[in-house]
Amino acid sequence: MRERTSSPMFPTMIVRIIVAAFFLFVPSQLAARSLPKDYNGPDGGYLIYSVGDIRGGMDFSFNYHRLTLPDGAVANDWKSVIEPYLGGAIYLKIKNPDFNGDETGHVIVRRVPPGSYVVDGFFFGGQAPGGVSYSWSSRVPFALPFRIEPGRATYIGSFMRSPSLGTPLATQLGAAGFFVVADRSERDLPIARKKFPMLPPVTMEVTDVDKFGSAALRTSVPN
Repeated sequence: MRERTSSPMFPTMIVRIIVAAFFLFVPSQLAARSLPKDYNGPDGGYLIYSVGDIRGGMDFSFNYHRLTLPDGAVANDWKSVIEPYLGGAIYLKIKNPDFNGDETGHVIVRRVPPGSYVVDGFFFGGQAPGGVSYSWSSRVPFALPFRIEPGRATYIGSFMRSPSLGTPLATQLGAAGFFVVADRSERDLPIARKKFPMLPPVTMEVTDVDKFGSAALRTSVPN
C-alpha cells in the first residue's frame, strides 16, 4: 500500500489510532456520490459485480476503463469506478443492502459499451483531526481484465473491504484495511436476475488476485 500525507507524519501509533477513528466517524458528504451513468447504445452489454464491506462500513473505489473496441482498436474512452453505496450522517453504513452476513453490500448491474476492459487501481483516503489528509493506493501493480460483448453479461466478482486491525494483516497494513476480491456468483447472480429478469447469458471473468502478491488484495479473510 502507498500512503501519502499533506502535512508532516504523526508518530506511527497515533496515526493508526486517528486513522482507525476516521473510518468509524466521517462527514456525510464523503459518503454520498452520484452514480455513474449507464451506456445507452444498442451494442451495449452488462457488467455485473458486488460491492460492500466486511465488519463495518468503509469507503473506497476501484478504477476500471476500456482498453480496446470490439475490433481491437485502441479505445481507453470509457472510465468508471466500483464503489460501495454508503450513507449515514456519521457512520459509513451500507444503504439498503441486497445481502447481509459476513459480507454486506449490493449487487450492481451496469450497461456498458462493448470491448476489453481492465480494473487496475484502487483508492481510499481520509481526514484526521488537525487537517492531516491521508490517501492509499496499491504499491503492487495489478490488472483484472474482462470483456463486454454486445447483448451479453459479464460477472467480474465481489469487491469487499475489511478492517485489517484484529487480523494477521495488521502488522503490514496498520489501520488501512484490505480488500477481498472473490467469486460470489452463487450469491450475486440470483440477485442480479431478480433485479433484471431479462438479463442475458452471463460470462464469468473473476481474476485470482492472490497471484499479485499484495497484502491489500485477498481472495479471503486471513485466519
